[in-house]
Amino acid sequence: MTMQRHAEAAMPAGGWASFGHDPAHSGTAPVRGPRTGRLRWTRRLEGPIAPGTAVAGATAYAASNGGVLHAIDVVTGRDRWRFDAQGSYGSDLSTVPAVLADGSVLWPGPHQTLYAIGRDGALRWRLAAAADVLSPLVDARRGRLYVADMTGQLRAFRLPASAASAAPPRLLWSRRLASGSYGSPALGADGTVYETAGRSLFAIAANGRLRWERASESTVEVSPAVAPDGTIVFGSNDTHEYGYAPDGTRRWRDRLGGEYTYASAMTRPDGTVLFGDHRGIMTLAVARTGRVLRRYRARGQLWTAAASDRDGRVYFATRRGHVYGFTARGRRLFDRQFATTFDAYPALAPDGTLLIGGDDGILRAFGP
Repeated sequence: MTMQRHAEAAMPAGGWASFGHDPAHSGTAPVRGPRTGRLRWTRRLEGPIAPGTAVAGATAYAASNGGVLHAIDVVTGRDRWRFDAQGSYGSDLSTVPAVLADGSVLWPGPHQTLYAIGRDGALRWRLAAAADVLSPLVDARRGRLYVADMTGQLRAFRLPASAASAAPPRLLWSRRLASGSYGSPALGADGTVYETAGRSLFAIAANGRLRWERASESTVEVSPAVAPDGTIVFGSNDTHEYGYAPDGTRRWRDRLGGEYTYASAMTRPDGTVLFGDHRGIMTLAVARTGRVLRRYRARGQLWTAAASDRDGRVYFATRRGHVYGFTARGRRLFDRQFATTFDAYPALAPDGTLLIGGDDGILRAFGP
């Protein structure tokens, strides 16, 4: 099995294929997002929608805490298929499926299990874990699948050429990081995997060797993100956001006004980073230096990340039910308020539709 075959099978060419859009967690799609808050459609699922949505082509993959994964037509909001895992999982943890190029989906679902579901909606294989599974990370170039769970265990697998295979992937190595993990792993250009657990950021080489660990002063409840220059950004409940070099040297830290952060950073292709906090502020900064460029002020705590489009527009939602859109220069495009809270991470479809689920169980599509 060649590396080229793995790469061809690993990730789709377009869409929002995984947590944070891509393995580095850029949070940026090469499309033009909505300029108004007009709703295209709404869809009620089986429970509160804490999980985030993945998109490939004209299909969105969305689940709720009710434990059913839906393949939804982005244009109509109707099901193409549904997969019922026969169990709910009550949590405010926003995990996101990963979509492979053949249309298969890797879904961190109920029963502490990662499910591989074919493009027809049928189960192909499953991986059990010791706790709830976090968003899977696919390294397409190296044919790797990384799976972390809430115990702080990180496992690496050889990714099959197609998840449609009935055989589960082969385990390469397993490493216990620290007690308690909430973040989804991110990938560096050299194959290094960055993951948060306990109160630390860990850098793990592709062979499973620990390259370094850097501790903050409190629990970390967010995922890391990797900027194009290699800077790794993450936030901590010690009220700071951090930027680290690939060798583990701290480049900067930004004080979050004495507040926690449950909002993961997104490191955009232009070398900037977006990160939110409990003050209701989404900060835009230079990823390498931490220099603040802009602060977007919102109503309500930010527990989700931002999504960004090709023109630098920024979209995010708050715990007070607001969904915002801003221009690249910081002008507010829209502010829609709903009678719910938002924990789920947003996504942009290839046609520019913005998708975000609420704790009221409604998936909302804003767009053209």
